[in-house]
Amino acid sequence: MTAILLALASSSAHLIRAPGARAGAAAAPTFESKLKHFAAAAELPALRTEAARLESEMQSAVEEQDFAAAATLRDQLSDLRQKDPAFLASNLRERLEALVRRESYGEAATTRDQLLVLRRFQPQYQLAGLWKGNYPNHGEATIKIHYEGDTLVAVKVTGDEHVPAGETTFRADLTTPYQEPAAVEAVEEDLVGVRVEVVSVGSDGSEQREVERYHGEGRVAARGFQHAHYVPGQLILVEPDTIGFLWQQMGIFVVFNREQDGPGEMMIEQRAVDA
Repeated sequence: MTAILLALASSSAHLIRAPGARAGAAAAPTFESKLKHFAAAAELPALRTEAARLESEMQSAVEEQDFAAAATLRDQLSDLRQKDPAFLASNLRERLEALVRRESYGEAATTRDQLLVLRRFQPQYQLAGLWKGNYPNHGEATIKIHYEGDTLVAVKVTGDEHVPAGETTFRADLTTPYQEPAAVEAVEEDLVGVRVEVVSVGSDGSEQREVERYHGEGRVAARGFQHAHYVPGQLILVEPDTIGFLWQQMGIFVVFNREQDGPGEMMIEQRAVDA
């Protein structure tokens, strides 16, 4: 059982060796070979947390001029990043931008296609379709998720007096997973107000889970869809068939389940904590 705690607060390639290059030098890994090293989707959140820790420690080692430690941390970080499709996608986006600036459109097309292939390995791009959730004060509603480039867009199929059917209820930028700040004091102003924890509950107790999160915006409006605007939010991937969206400053969190699968076994707990 999963508990969510809402706390207020293919072409062939030919290798040509350049003159003077060592015969035993290893060839750079191909795009296809990199795909074989990715971690399972469920392992990605914890992997990214560990990568963030290693990166912080590496920067500290550099500042202290402990370059031996920095080199070890650099290599450990590189090994972790090879397992994360989001890191490769980030590199490919930068490459695509550079190729377009140079008007190298043939290579740009190849890089674009590689980015599309990478989506198969990233859970945030597997969410298109109908989802059902329960909005506070409005009851059960169905939404339909689609993509506009790297932006996830959720449109209401079931409307209400505030946000009618056919209008966007939330959206999220999927390019970069959100990393929780190292300390509460480091939280940005637009993130102050709530914190969501996902906990696995079993017979032997509960354990906090790392989950994928993405920056987003949630739609709010007065009755009659008046003064409609977006507020900071966060998309949370709880399980393959369960997601949540948090309207952060308002403290509103809605859990959605894939409609065809029916509601999952979920327990939602809300608890107030001192700021």
